[in-house]
Amino acid sequence: MIRSFCAAGLVAFVAGTAAANPCGFSEAATITIKGYPINGVTVPKDQQERLARFAETAKERAEICVFAQVDKTGSEEANRKVSEARANGVVRFLRDKGVAKENIQVATQEAAFTFFGLLPEDQSDDRRVVVSHD
Repeated sequence: MIRSFCAAGLVAFVAGTAAANPCGFSEAATITIKGYPINGVTVPKDQQERLARFAETAKERAEICVFAQVDKTGSEEANRKVSEARANGVVRFLRDKGVAKENIQVATQEAAFTFFGLLPEDQSDDRRVVVSHD
């Protein structure tokens, strides 16, 4: 009984958090760009085609959110800079694909946290940019 209640609570939490993004609007589509090396800020080559396909649909949308995340491997200041640079790199990529600048909002994770692993080698999935649109 307790286990099913906890599972139901987790599902409700995930569903609730998936409905809105850090930019504050409900999202219709999301893509997660992974594969950034430590301190890497350029959209990884193996993710560019996926992001280009996403940009095709984002061009027709009024609200696009770019949310950049970091892991715990750097200082707070370094992580802030990396997070901002990752977000700006994705914004440039989207703009190059025809997404209107005025439709893009940026949110960054300035305080690093470890979501996927406690050891530095397990934190590669924490280095990500999540892009969503309405």
